Amino acid sequence: MLLFSRHGNTKTPLRLLWTAEGTSSLVNQFMQLLLPWYILSTTGSLLWTGFIAFCALLPNIFSSLFGGQIIDKLGRSLTMLGCELIQFLLLALIPVLILRNADYPWLIGLLIFLSSFFDAPGQLARTALAPTFSRYAEVPLARTTGVVEALDGFMAVFGPLLGGVLIAAAGLFVSWLAVAALCLLIVILSIHIYSRRNKRTQPNITTFRHARQVLEKDDILRQSIILTMPFFILGQSWELLLVPGYIYHYGYSTVYLGFLGASFGLGAFIGAVHFARAARKLKFFTLLTSNYAAYLLSVLVLYFNLPKPIVLAATALCGVPFGAFSAMISTLILLRTPENIRGKILGLFGTASYTVESVCVLLIAVLIHCAGLQTTLALLALLFASLVIWSISRRKADDFWSATAGKMPLPAPKKHSPPPYQASSQVRRTAHWPQTK
Repeated sequence: MLLFSRHGNTKTPLRLLWTAEGTSSLVNQFMQLLLPWYILSTTGSLLWTGFIAFCALLPNIFSSLFGGQIIDKLGRSLTMLGCELIQFLLLALIPVLILRNADYPWLIGLLIFLSSFFDAPGQLARTALAPTFSRYAEVPLARTTGVVEALDGFMAVFGPLLGGVLIAAAGLFVSWLAVAALCLLIVILSIHIYSRRNKRTQPNITTFRHARQVLEKDDILRQSIILTMPFFILGQSWELLLVPGYIYHYGYSTVYLGFLGASFGLGAFIGAVHFARAARKLKFFTLLTSNYAAYLLSVLVLYFNLPKPIVLAATALCGVPFGAFSAMISTLILLRTPENIRGKILGLFGTASYTVESVCVLLIAVLIHCAGLQTTLALLALLFASLVIWSISRRKADDFWSATAGKMPLPAPKKHSPPPYQASSQVRRTAHWPQTK
């Protein structure tokens, strides 16, 4: 799907942003299959796989925290461009190491660690650009976030399928070359976005103290973030540990591994598209409980080793509430956060989520190593069954999304339309005020 416009109009920056987001999502989905399978194939150890996954997640804790400050100083588009360029250079080294027979697990872990450090600020910058580009394109923010999540869902279908087939047909080396080529494409898209930025100054300088004050005053925003955190207990562990371990344990092929990831992505795509079309009809607490139940189901189908068609269908079903809720929580944070503090709120949310994911990836890897895959799956199933019951008891009459949807920006009337978006070729920085593009 080509999202470029032949004419330099107000929708072009948003389409460029969507294209960059879709390509980045494709790389992430490809990597979530390629990285654990590469480590498993070369070491045969789930403990090593968990350690590399921990290396991939740990840097995001700190880079998410300081990502907002980096965005304030460098600007959103420049932050995105710089982070994507560094990630490309680091990931392009992996096929070089493989070619020279120097692909030691600890060295791959180091490169992944360094690459991941720049992932969160780049992602935060893209997210922070969405409201501005939506406003210029006169597109509701809920639709923009829904499209982004739909792209993520689509790539979650296409990425694992592509990865599974490519690994099986061409091998790991060619697959790493494909990752490097996709990263280069993201750099090119980021250059286009940077060249189309408008000169704009930040209204005032903010700190994390201001972000904390916003969270303390806004109960809906704070509680929404807290209730979302249990998702990250499983989070990356499902893709990086449980599913590869399940495939490796039962001797299935990488093609089936790709189909599992694609099934979840298909469900997420359907959920995100539904949110983009009918956001106001959805409920926060309904989606919250549905997600906890979906995580429970995704563990149970692996625990009982059901027939492949049942596992694939159940996995696709699990992705539907995930896609809708991901779009909802992103929109909720963006709508309830003042623009000048948005980067720091997103940074705090990212830090909290990556902290939970990183710790849980390491703990689950150790648990699988010590107690086995089946015991680990049983304990996770018990945990999410408890969360389903708990979330039902937390349900409130004043739904969080209903209280927020009224703030949803709709296309502005013509008399209040923003000035036409014009790409600027030169940017003049002021001496004291950070610039946000």
